Amino acid sequence: MIFKVPSHLRNKNLTAYEPKVVSIGPYHHGKPQFEFMEKQKRRALDNFAKRSGVTIQAYTDEMRKVVGKLKSSYADLDLVRWNDDDEFIKLMILDGCFFIEFLSGRARAFNRHYPDNDPVFGPRGHAINDIAVRQDLLMVENQLPYLAVQTLWLTVPEGRQKPDVGAISQWVASDIMEKDAGFHMLDTHMEELLQIDKRSIHDKEPGKLCASELYQFNVYFRKAESYNKLHFNITTGVLTLPIITINERTVSTYLNMVARASTRESSTAAIFIIYTRLMGTLVQSTKDVRLLQSHGIIINQLSNREAVLEVIQDIAKGTISSDVIVRSNDLSYISIIEGLDKFCKLRTIRLRKTLYVWFTNLTETHFKTPWSGLSLIAAITLLALTVIQTVYAILSLSRQH
Repeated sequence: MIFKVPSHLRNKNLTAYEPKVVSIGPYHHGKPQFEFMEKQKRRALDNFAKRSGVTIQAYTDEMRKVVGKLKSSYADLDLVRWNDDDEFIKLMILDGCFFIEFLSGRARAFNRHYPDNDPVFGPRGHAINDIAVRQDLLMVENQLPYLAVQTLWLTVPEGRQKPDVGAISQWVASDIMEKDAGFHMLDTHMEELLQIDKRSIHDKEPGKLCASELYQFNVYFRKAESYNKLHFNITTGVLTLPIITINERTVSTYLNMVARASTRESSTAAIFIIYTRLMGTLVQSTKDVRLLQSHGIIINQLSNREAVLEVIQDIAKGTISSDVIVRSNDLSYISIIEGLDKFCKLRTIRLRKTLYVWFTNLTETHFKTPWSGLSLIAAITLLALTVIQTVYAILSLSRQH
């Protein structure tokens, strides 16, 4: 399902969930700032239809067969505005063709279908617009069901020119035909980012710790390149965490991923919710930001650490209340935090035991009688005075020179 962002999330950051360059789907369709890209969508449709040899009417007829499923994919669809199926079908075809044409634009073989000076689909135009468009395509309200893409894809006859599927494979899963009707690009992005194993079990959520407190117990932090490397070694005390890059662009992406995860029941959504909550727990102050930044886990591309702290806390607060944690590939977040708790408790017990043994030896060896205790105190006092006298002599000598 494709939802609108809940108001309690939107009010925290009004611009994070608004597309900037192109609207996809019905929620932001028709806004004046997207007029330029609407014209590009029509060009994309013409080019796609010309290469495929399929008439627009044929695409319309095929899309009409699934229009009910497509409409039901949008949980907050304005049924009054989109009462006309023909208008909704036209939107799905336009946006679907733009989706395929633009995301295929990285392939050199594909770019030859457009002039080099094309403002959007040519090599230079695509390079200029690539980041901004892909950013908009990761907005939770700016999604197109893969069912629409699938319908366009299957309507093209075998042997006709199709854009290279490999060029869009990073966004369109190889099993696109098997996805549910409401599955979309942000879902794919989250699954690939988190690399979730669908076989999962659930555990109860553990307690909370922060990074700087863990560091005081000799927990060391190591960066990981992917989420499936998340791990805590209770023997060595090394907590391996995936890298998180915080800049103006990724802030919006993370917030939209949280909004999507909050409205979806899946292992991907659950593990992302727990991950963001874990980061919110670990990062409670700028001291925690500085610590994780020094270990290369947080990449800060904002103006200051206070801004990073605010972003991580906002992302964590956006997660829905949940009492479950997903285990994937024999890894669970509860096992990590319980491991941290156990490690810290063991460190505390060891320290107390060491102090107890030291104090016991001290009393048994040096405090068996009052005179032995006084002798020890006198020896310590004499040693302290000797050290002070030596330091004073060195300072006096340095002043003379």
